[in-house]
Amino acid sequence: MLFNRDDNGSVELQQITGFSYASNDFSTLVPEILEATRTVAGLVGDAVVEAAEQAYQNSAENTDGLVWAVQQAVAVLAVSRFSKGNLVSHQDTGSKVIGDENAKLPWEWMIDRDEQAQRERWFRSMDALYGLLEKTQNESWMKSDIRKAYKASIVGSLQEFERVYPVDGSYYVYYMLQNLVIESQPRIRRMVGTKVWDKMIGSAPEQLHKDLLPLCQRYAVISALIKAVRRWNLEVFPLTIARRFSPSYQGNKATRAALRTEIDAYVSGLEAQLEDIRAEIAEVLAGGNPFTDFDPIPSGDPRKKFFSAQ
Repeated sequence: MLFNRDDNGSVELQQITGFSYASNDFSTLVPEILEATRTVAGLVGDAVVEAAEQAYQNSAENTDGLVWAVQQAVAVLAVSRFSKGNLVSHQDTGSKVIGDENAKLPWEWMIDRDEQAQRERWFRSMDALYGLLEKTQNESWMKSDIRKAYKASIVGSLQEFERVYPVDGSYYVYYMLQNLVIESQPRIRRMVGTKVWDKMIGSAPEQLHKDLLPLCQRYAVISALIKAVRRWNLEVFPLTIARRFSPSYQGNKATRAALRTEIDAYVSGLEAQLEDIRAEIAEVLAGGNPFTDFDPIPSGDPRKKFFSAQ
């Protein structure tokens, strides 16, 4: 486990998260910590988490910050989930709300805001973990099946993604959308042709293919955004990103019902951009605009009127 090496797990959680009480019974948090560890491992690979656990248990020098970064992601998620499930106690006489004379129960909107704040902490912790793995070129991360799968993407870096659509430098959003980027690539490949595609992503592309690649990247990113907005709840995105999809979204239940028209309008705008990109791709493939010299007004010689009757 990533915590409680010296029997002070609750103190460690407080120091890492900043919002967990050191007086909490650590044993009650263990199930959530184990589940959060599996969640983080599913996002960055088992080898990364195992390397952090081994370094922590062996008291190894944490020179690259890996142990802290993995601990932070796990701790924030675990404490967040624990607090959600701890609003009501489950006793042998039934579910109860327990409080004292100096405490007041929060309103529902307060709980919603608190859950949103904890989600934002989780997103930031994953941004920090991904950023560290990329900056240090962590061996366990670079060799993981997850990272190898992302290499199939034509949008090979966060910087390339943000040239098309800004995500506030969020590695979490970037990697979350990578599977949808890859999903859109077969359609792009059919659009440009297999030969052109292979040359475009090759080691030494010609000028034509260099001009084509940014257009294909734009198409892939926008396609991924459309798929994400249609398939996923806005809660999976950091709030600043979610509000770009729907300006009225505040991250709480009171505003969710009124989002459909905004999202539909947003998707329609993205689909219009896809049509423009298709036209640009066709123009590049044709070596220019194929209709540049086309006369839109045909000749109307009255001596050349023919028809056939069958």
